[in-house]
Amino acid sequence: MSELLPSGPLWLLLRNGGAALIAAHRDERAVAEAHLREVDRLDVAGTNLRSYALLLLAARAVLAERDGDPAQALAFLLTGVDPTAMMSEDAPMWQPEVTRLALMTGAVALARTATEACIHEYEQIPTPVRQAAAEHCRGLTAADPDLLRTAAERYASVDMRLFRGQALENAAVLSAQDGDTVGARAAYAAAVDVYNQLGAVWDIMRADSRLRPLGIRRGSRGPRRRPATGWHALTPTELRVAELVAEGRSNPDIATELLLSRRTVQGHVSHILGKLGAQSRVDIAREAMHHS
Repeated sequence: MSELLPSGPLWLLLRNGGAALIAAHRDERAVAEAHLREVDRLDVAGTNLRSYALLLLAARAVLAERDGDPAQALAFLLTGVDPTAMMSEDAPMWQPEVTRLALMTGAVALARTATEACIHEYEQIPTPVRQAAAEHCRGLTAADPDLLRTAAERYASVDMRLFRGQALENAAVLSAQDGDTVGARAAYAAAVDVYNQLGAVWDIMRADSRLRPLGIRRGSRGPRRRPATGWHALTPTELRVAELVAEGRSNPDIATELLLSRRTVQGHVSHILGKLGAQSRVDIAREAMHHS
């Protein structure tokens, strides 16, 4: 029973895995990596800890995709989620991400296997969460945005907000690919609203990077209350760019970090300078430090 103690491996996996996953979704990499280092010494593959390491592995998967390596992200998830065998009661929750990443990397057969496994797991233990996950997987493999919207509604009924946001994001992408710009924008806006509630900065960035090439962008909605000048006039993206400028990052570095083009970053820097009445990046850094 030592693994159940606060210093035991099971407790360390659950505590640090959960904290790392939250930090990864919030794009707080340093925090996420600090929690991952706490459990570096634990070998979860091929041990009885494997089924308890899903949060930890999911966190590593998020960071890998953030680094532009979806294949590695998929490999991390497959360490804990075996589509051919139910490794944990929580495994079905992660099958949609396995399915998405498999499709993203061209592993279509694996995506179908994960979907079949998720459906089977729901049939064995028909809970609302498993039903939502099964519909999420089916929507992805069938490229059916309506199924994904249904999955999002089921996630909402059990307050699984992150998974709801992901289902909506996937629905937005498929709707845009089908030419349904109205449906895409509605699902996109709903997904971003969920992510904003959770502080899931990375998920918003990922959604933006997936929808932007399809011609779908987030626009301002409702009355504009943001002032025209000063620090509080900056948009969320401009604030993030300003913070990175204050860290001494170059425009190419910022573009890579935020998944934007260099030209877009240059545009943001110009807007920031204008709104702040600043003359240089040093002035931006000084203002950012004042508001940190």
